[in-house]
Amino acid sequence: PVLDTRPDARPQSYEVRRGDTLYSIAWRYQLDYRALARANGIGPPYTIYVGQRLRLAETAQASPRAPAAPRAPASPKAPAAPPSSAPSRDRPPVAAPRAPAVSARLAWQAPTAAPLQRSFGGGHRSLDYQLGPTDRIQAAGAGEVVYAGSGLGGFRHLVIVKHDPQYLSAYSFDRALAVREGQRIAAAEPIALASGADRVSRLRFEIRRNGDPVNPGLLFGR
Repeated sequence: PVLDTRPDARPQSYEVRRGDTLYSIAWRYQLDYRALARANGIGPPYTIYVGQRLRLAETAQASPRAPAAPRAPASPKAPAAPPSSAPSRDRPPVAAPRAPAVSARLAWQAPTAAPLQRSFGGGHRSLDYQLGPTDRIQAAGAGEVVYAGSGLGGFRHLVIVKHDPQYLSAYSFDRALAVREGQRIAAAEPIALASGADRVSRLRFEIRRNGDPVNPGLLFGR
């Protein structure tokens, strides 16, 4: 089912499940991941733990001042065991009409050459593509994979790429993953594996700036 992400429809809090990342939770509820982190006193690299309860209702009122950042581990994935400040020692860890302003170093491109099935607008916050058996799904820009796991809205997989502190892109599809969390990828690098045996399927592509959906077509002219 499609989530109702209106502020008055969001739950007050969310309990972290295995496989979640701060980015995927923020995406699920259409929140800025930095505001979600501030509201819960979480600093970079935004490590969260299974069973931890995150406040969602206070996120929009979170202070703009970020907490002091702890030392980041070598990998963006969660550590094998929670630090002493974790909520509980027995909780296993879990592994942002007119084009918006874009960092000069970002160069966007369409995530596939497949036909566009549904445009952005009228309450629809993505571009939907109809994928043929040989159509590729590729990164719309260079960045870091901050989530690669279970999808939303009936899709098998969701991949979220962080391009800079403001911009995230997401790819929802039913093909096999070609990336992993923590991986740095270049523009046009494969996001999902293509197979000539694949049936016709869909790609739902979104871009958000500071947690708000923007029209991807305005960024790469489609």
